Amino acid sequence: MDMKNKKFQFRVRDLSFGWCRIYMVINDSVIEYNASYLGPNPLDTLIGTCSNFYSLDNEGDYNITWYAEPGSMHITLKLINDSLKIDIKQCADESDRVVVKEWHEIIPFDCFVNEIISEGFRVLRAFGLYGYRCSWQNETDFPLASLLQITKKCYRVWDGDSCYSDIDQEISCLQEYLSKSIGKEIMHLGECVLYYESWQIQCCGDPFSVGDKVKWTCVFPSETKCAHGILIDCDEEHHNGATHNVEGIISKIIAERSEYPKGKSEVHYESIAVIHEELQYADGWESEYDNDENTERTFWGYIVTLKDAEISPRDMSKLPKKS
Repeated sequence: MDMKNKKFQFRVRDLSFGWCRIYMVINDSVIEYNASYLGPNPLDTLIGTCSNFYSLDNEGDYNITWYAEPGSMHITLKLINDSLKIDIKQCADESDRVVVKEWHEIIPFDCFVNEIISEGFRVLRAFGLYGYRCSWQNETDFPLASLLQITKKCYRVWDGDSCYSDIDQEISCLQEYLSKSIGKEIMHLGECVLYYESWQIQCCGDPFSVGDKVKWTCVFPSETKCAHGILIDCDEEHHNGATHNVEGIISKIIAERSEYPKGKSEVHYESIAVIHEELQYADGWESEYDNDENTERTFWGYIVTLKDAEISPRDMSKLPKKS
């Protein structure tokens, strides 16, 4: 079997108390799922499975079940030499009937592990260890030890009585992988999520719609990191601070705003509740977000999903100097 063109992509789209939306591409199959607190976190289980494969060095099966409300997804992972066989069965209740979808795929094991490592550090960068613990459910800790293990750069030693490892080595590994996500080279992403602040488009930006192919400049990685649970890869920036180019086809636009009683003196993005509304077109001037006699509103910006995206560093030496 030719494994050269086999692919795997795993993305955590958003993470909030009790819910984790994921997006997977396995060869030509696209799989989306909303996992709930009724079961384990999808990223945690995949990191743990990779760790188990390395620890036990076996070719057995691992069975995983993620739960939704209602419904479930059952996954069997079988390691066969250097390949991973993935069998997925998704069950969902729709209109008083159970809909079952199945996928059966084979991919290179290294491809699977590398994607889980990459996504693990992406989520860690967005939330932080303590932030992740508070964002999911039951204050579940981020599986940092298992993530470090599957990088194959950290080792544990068993002396017969206790197990120990090198904290300096682990910190170095952590720093290395987090710095890799800064985007020093061209990155091709099946999906990229960008934050477009309201003032940027209101100042001198152009309207855009779902389906448009766009070429923007941005800051990567995002300073926002997550927009109330939605993981952000980069921030649109077309003034003096842009460090990267980003292009792709717009597949989703979410407008983000807040509403609060008239007279509230201070509004901070990090601590105020937000409303997410999916749109087909954006121009920065959503009239329904204006203030009225009882309510004040803040329009924060757009969360834009690009498919078939490419992010590349800008050549800063060729940019005009600031006056």
